[in-house]
Amino acid sequence: MYTSSVRQREFLTGFHKRKVQRQKKAKEELDHQLREERKRLKQETRESYKKLVVSHRPIPELEEFEAKEYDLETHTVSILEVSAADLAQKNNWIGVNKVQYEEVKVENDDRDDEEEKGTVPGMEFRTEKDVRRVIKKQATKLVQNSKAFQTKNKLERQKNKKKSMKQKNQRIKLQSKNKKGKRGKKNK
Repeated sequence: MYTSSVRQREFLTGFHKRKVQRQKKAKEELDHQLREERKRLKQETRESYKKLVVSHRPIPELEEFEAKEYDLETHTVSILEVSAADLAQKNNWIGVNKVQYEEVKVENDDRDDEEEKGTVPGMEFRTEKDVRRVIKKQATKLVQNSKAFQTKNKLERQKNKKKSMKQKNQRIKLQSKNKKGKRGKKNK
């Protein structure tokens, strides 16, 4: 009879053990997925940063247009790209027609005005700090949209909900005990 009760207890507690094992395995798998997701996102941000840095490098073809010199037998030829503004400065010409706007003072920050003046579409960032901040924002958005992160948040919400319900029930119990104790004293 001793063996059957021990076996029965093992059998019944086995469900709980296996459930705990499954939960532990699922948690480890979720942690592994989160680590892999973070690695992947870090790699993607590195690559996007590299692409961004490459896109801000000076274009070699344009540098070649600045000045080319050819040495021939009788003379030297140099080819320069000339703009109308350069000619106007050298020869005291009036120059290119440009609209000049009067500065209107607005109560915005001076920093915003500086950023608006020097921006080119696709080249809005002035400092490396701004670039890093934008990349970090994009990475956090990607992380938040990932399936592993969402399941982690869901589990944490459930855990916090259980904890708060437990605390609420304990508070209610204490309040009801205190009320019962006070009523009993008043009646006597």
